[in-house]
Amino acid sequence: MRPALAAAPSESVLGERFVQVVAHPDDDLLFMSPDLYGGVRGERPSITVYLTAGEGTAGLDDQHDPFVYARDRVAGLRAAYAHLAGVRNAWRTKVMTAGRLAVQVDSLAERPRVMLIFVGLPDGGDPRADGGRDALTRLWAGRNCVHPFGGADRPCVSREDVVLLLRAIYRKYHANVVRTLDPDPPPRCRMCDHPDHVASARFAAAAAEHTQVRLVAYRGYPMTVWAPNVPWRMRELKREIFGVYRSHDYRARSGWHYGAWFERMYKINDHGPRH
Repeated sequence: MRPALAAAPSESVLGERFVQVVAHPDDDLLFMSPDLYGGVRGERPSITVYLTAGEGTAGLDDQHDPFVYARDRVAGLRAAYAHLAGVRNAWRTKVMTAGRLAVQVDSLAERPRVMLIFVGLPDGGDPRADGGRDALTRLWAGRNCVHPFGGADRPCVSREDVVLLLRAIYRKYHANVVRTLDPDPPPRCRMCDHPDHVASARFAAAAAEHTQVRLVAYRGYPMTVWAPNVPWRMRELKREIFGVYRSHDYRARSGWHYGAWFERMYKINDHGPRH
């Protein structure tokens, strides 16, 4: 059943078609929520693109299989979005070519305009990636190409490939609002942002250049120590939705910072130069 804790937030406006571009499976649930909920609960087009597989150091600092962990995170996202939409956790999966890349597209069976797109590039924390850690950051810098996580037999992905991929997704799904993370976080901070967050946001912004897409950027880790600003009923809904996801993610089952993120969501702005 659809969660009944609160009405959809005002971010949901008739005619808006959302694409979220994030680095990891859960960035949308933690940093773009509750804004994210309006489109999904309002049955409007909502497509989320996950640039990395989010495998991190699974299998290096513990006994977990990183491929199983990446699949578990996908399962968690599916369960969370279905719960938010108030429908069965049933999905249709296909492979789609966008730009020069083939990506996995999952659409919610009873809400087919809700889609999750998995690009599968290596997580920035994974030293097993081509060239070691920070694969997404190195891709943005254009220093080299990177093979997808576990895909040494697949074509090496370049910076241009990622930009063209996102641009093709914006065009295919007629996106007019793109949500992403902070492309230029504060240089001096008590809790600095993840390099993958920054790189994913820069890719999202580059793909939106010379289009009519409205870019909305959200703070990541730096907001952890700022004042709580999510109303109580919405933070309880956020806790509930993330709880569905976290039952599939063994690394997200503890940590004080999750409680902080449930209480916060900060946008930079939704138009023009950022302050």
